[in-house]
Formats: sequence, C-alpha cells, structure tokens
Amino acid sequence: MERPHRLRPGLLTGGIASLPLLITAVVLLWRPWVPVLDMVMTELRLRDVAGRHTPLVGLPGRIGTFPDQGSHPGPASFYLLAPFYWLSGSRAWGMQLGSVVINTAAVVGVAMMGARRFGHVGAVMTALLMAVAVRGYGLDVLTHPWNPYFPLLIWAAVLIATWLVLIGEEWLLLVVVVGGSIAAQTHVPYLSLAIALNVLGFGALLWQLVTERRYGEAGPVRPLQWAFGIGVALWTPPLYEQLTRDDGNVSKLVRHFATDQPDEAIGLGSAFRLVSQHFDLVSIAVDLVGRDDAFVHRADQSGSTSAVGVIVLATWLVAIGYAVHRRERELVALHAVAALSIVVGWFSISRIFGKVWFYLSLWMSTSVLLVCVALAWTGWLLLSPRSEVALARIRLRVLGFAVLAVSFLSGLAIIDHEVPEVGLSEDVRVVMPDVAEALTSGIGSAPGRDGRYLVVWEESVIPGSQGFALLNELERRGFDVGVDERWRVPATPHRVLGPGEADAEVHLATGAWIDEWRARPGFVEIVEYDDRSAAERARFATLERRVIDRLEQLGRDDLRPFIDRNLFAASLDPDLPQDVIDDLSEMLLLGEPVAVFVAPAGTSL
Repeated sequence: MERPHRLRPGLLTGGIASLPLLITAVVLLWRPWVPVLDMVMTELRLRDVAGRHTPLVGLPGRIGTFPDQGSHPGPASFYLLAPFYWLSGSRAWGMQLGSVVINTAAVVGVAMMGARRFGHVGAVMTALLMAVAVRGYGLDVLTHPWNPYFPLLIWAAVLIATWLVLIGEEWLLLVVVVGGSIAAQTHVPYLSLAIALNVLGFGALLWQLVTERRYGEAGPVRPLQWAFGIGVALWTPPLYEQLTRDDGNVSKLVRHFATDQPDEAIGLGSAFRLVSQHFDLVSIAVDLVGRDDAFVHRADQSGSTSAVGVIVLATWLVAIGYAVHRRERELVALHAVAALSIVVGWFSISRIFGKVWFYLSLWMSTSVLLVCVALAWTGWLLLSPRSEVALARIRLRVLGFAVLAVSFLSGLAIIDHEVPEVGLSEDVRVVMPDVAEALTSGIGSAPGRDGRYLVVWEESVIPGSQGFALLNELERRGFDVGVDERWRVPATPHRVLGPGEADAEVHLATGAWIDEWRARPGFVEIVEYDDRSAAERARFATLERRVIDRLEQLGRDDLRPFIDRNLFAASLDPDLPQDVIDDLSEMLLLGEPVAVFVAPAGTSL
C-alpha cells in the first residue's frame, strides 16, 4: 500500500496542470450547446446505456460501406461518460463534464504515478509533461468528448504506466490494460498501439514471473491475474456483439482493414512525412506559445517532410544508443516505450485510406512528448557523470514555476472558448422552441405531442449535422421520433421507423434545399433562420461566384451541383487546387440558412 504522503506531490502538481480544464467545465455550464452529427450519435447512445439497448460497440466510423458501415471497437467511452450525463440531468453539458473529469483524472493520475516512483521530482516532471499536453491539445479538444479526442490524455497515462511497469511498478499493468482498452475501443487507430503496449507490459511481467520462479519466488502473479481478468471484462461487450450478430462489428473491422479499399492506403513514405512533422520541435515550441491548438495544427501538416523533425529523430536514435551504452535501465525502458509507440504508430498511419484527417494522428504528439522527456534526461546525463547527481541538481521551484506558467497559458484560452461547431449548433438551438411549439399545437399534419415523427433532412453545408441535431433535440424534449432505414447504424436500429410507423414527418432543409421543400405539396413551413449578417451573406455570395468561376476554368462542371447541395463533399475533392479549397472552407464556416417543415406521413418512405 503506497503511503498517501508520497503521492501528495502528484495530487498537487497534477491538480495545477488540470486546473484550466476544470475552470472551462464550469464556464461551459453557462454556454448553451446543441450537439451535432457525431456528438448526437454519442448522446443517443448515452441515453441507451443501462437499458434494453445498451451499446455494445463504439461510434460508427469510416469503416466499410454506408449504410452498413462498421463502428469503432467498443462502448467503453459511453459507459464512462454516462454517470456524468445522468448527473447533469441528461444535458449535453454532461458529456463535456465527463470529458473534463476523465481528462483531469488522467493528468492527476500521471503526476501521481511520477510521484510514486520518483518522489517530488517525478511528480513535477510528469505534471509538466501533462501541462504541456493540455496546452498542446487545447481546451477545445480536451473538453469535447468526440471519440478521436476522448482518449488523448488517457493514452498519455497508458504510455507512462507501460514505462513504469518495465522498471518494476507491476500493478500499473492495470492502468495499461484499462487505459489501452478505453482508447482502442473509442477510436480504432489506437487498437494496434494498445495491443503493442499490452504485449510489452504483459511480456515484461511474464518474463519476470518465469525468472523469479526459478529462484523460488512467487513473482507478479496477482497483477497478471487482475490485469487479464479486467481486460476480459472490458472486451466482453464487443465480443458478445460479434457472437450474437450475423455480421458482427469485429468482422466488419477485419474485413475493412484486411481487404482492398476504394482509396489506396497512404503508405510508409507519406506516413513518415507526417511523423516528421510531429517531431518538428521548433515549430511546436513556437505554436505552443502562439496557438491554443499546437498539436492539432501539427497533425494537419501532412504534405511534406520536416527537416527539423528528421534531425530530432536522428538525435533521438543517438540518445537511445547512449542510454544503452550507459546501461541506464530506467531511461532505456522510457526509450523502448516511446520507440514502440512511434514505430507501431508509423505503420498504423501508413494504413490510412484516402484523406489524411488531422485527428487520425493526434495521439502521436503524446509519444513525441515522451521522447522529449527522454532527450532531456539524456542531456542531464551528459552534464553529469551520474544520473543521481544530475537529478539532484534539478531545481524543483523552476520546474514547478514551469507547470504554473504553462497552465496559466492554457487558461487564457478560456476567455474565447466556445462550444463545438458553434454555428451549426446555434442554428438548431434557435429554431427548436418554434419547432416544439408547432408540433405540440398540431400545425399542418402534426398530430401533437403524442404523435410519432419521422425526422428527415437535406443539408447543403455538412449533410446530417443539423438533421441529427434536430432528431436529438426532439427526443430530448420527449417527442417520439425516429429515422428511416438508411440511418440505422448512426442513429441506432431501435430508432428506425419503417413505412406506416410514423404519423407525420419533420423535415430540416438548408441552403438551396429550402425553396425546393417549400414547393412540395403538403409541406408546412414552421420556421426559417439565418444567423449571418448582411456582410456575411454578401461574403458567401462572393465566394460562391468565385468558386463557380474557378470550377469552370478547371473544367470541373461535375462539381457545380455540389456547391448548392453539398459544400462539404465538394471541399473533399482531392484534385481541387488550394485556393478553391480555402474558399469552400470559408463558405462552410459562414453556413447557410436553415428551415424546418412538417409534412404528411409517407412523404419520404
């Protein structure tokens, strides 16, 4: 049993490093948020936890083919967030609260692990590492429970725990198993990484067990037993889903990654270019001062090789050789964990199909932070003949001040902090009172609050984002709503309404779709809303004309319909020049008007 006073420095320093997160959670309580798209899918599943439809797999992903796409491996994030969601009174803010509390636990946990092994120095050093992680990922990311963001700081705890397992902290294998399982279930890019670190952790303890048994000692039997048992329990839901479905999610994942895809994988060369960008410590240092999302920005730089990144990688390889030569066991173990995560991550990135979205490699920045710690440690060894002497020279006050300074810098971002997808969210929030009142009063074909409504959408900006939000907000207000069969995976199968099951339909339309919906027989308009100023509408029109002209110059008339009907799809065309993509991106941010209609049942099915 660890003495509480030994862990106290970790609790204190970790608390300081996570303070910006906690303050932000309080601030967000007074900033209304209507979730859209993926966050709607998350909230729908949180409502299902502990009921007949408790989720057994994760969020739908770019896995397989719509409408039968696969999902991320498991439901662990839903189970973790659910208590905070219930505590909040089933408000959307509960998801943000849960994300903040779990990330705070990860920050404090890492600092306490550092204190457990290395005392005050370990507490302050690991707290500084986590404070930099909070600053680098930013409050927008770490308070947003989107599945690519949710495991980021949990993953840092997994890396640190794996390292400490290798140097004798046997019970921390439980952290490796639990944290690795949460990360892998929540976002599939972590799956190969989690497997690799679990193999390393279990392998180290099994080797220790065999070695100690030779000398008549018991060895780390209990940590291994507990870790294995907890791992089996955590993976029971997705395995149960696989065994009880005709085409389970595990089968879909294997089929997706083991067979050819319409888009080619980017390959090891392109993956190395992205890895080198993550190792560009000069650019990262500048961004950490000037940006609130330094690591996000770095993950979006996939076009070229960073010379600085290559130099840092080469320096790190030299540092590994030096640590091995010096036989510094603890440092070698740190290098080993960092190297394993980066090499496996490199191969994982090489298997990305199609567009290299920034969120697919965000976790790499955590591994780079581990490398930075290893490089700093190596530097101390070079300055002193013995590591003990070098560590004794570290001025804790200076390091403690660094934790405070980095946390203060993170905290400044609270001033301008907004809810996720604020433009899309605000549109739906504003129209919801009118929609709820109209349906309750029985406008048009609406049968009132006791009716069953099919929710349908056609969106010109990001298809499905505000439509799913409308579905979610109606369900939040107690309306009996559902979707058609196409959306059975993202909206969950039990929310599907077949032909003849709905009493009326609620349609959301945006942009050019609005006039088409107005002209349809039987459609009654409930509300239209456009939050853009006159200047913003004029700017949108200017950008639209410019994009259309450029498409004509490029001979891309095939994309012309998408400008009116699906801006997001147009912006994803890989052959468009950067100036057109930039204009489309600005149009996406400006948005378009939204309108909601009620229509007779059977209009869509």
